[in-house]
Amino acid sequence: MEIEFADQQLALIETERAADTKLPVAVIQSARQRLSIIRAAPDVRTMQNWRSLGLRARAAGSPEHLVVLAPQWAMVLRIEEKNSAMTVIVRAMEEQARGAA
Repeated sequence: MEIEFADQQLALIETERAADTKLPVAVIQSARQRLSIIRAAPDVRTMQNWRSLGLRARAAGSPEHLVVLAPQWAMVLRIEEKNSAMTVIVRAMEEQARGAA
């Protein structure tokens, strides 16, 4: 799967300048691991079946999905089909309220 970032600041997470995102180190490491898993997925169904990925819908009827990165952090994704290929757009890294993620 192809991965795009909604924001140039988010794209830094996969570079040597990841500290510029001001995210916790554990969140950066987890995001990098999850992104490599997402790239290896052939389709959305596979991503949903991989329980270790932790993909879930953000809300009922919402086109956005969440991937848990750390106990209080989640990566917000939008999955789109472009030119008969699936593209995952990383929209945000959000700190979740305790117990919500």
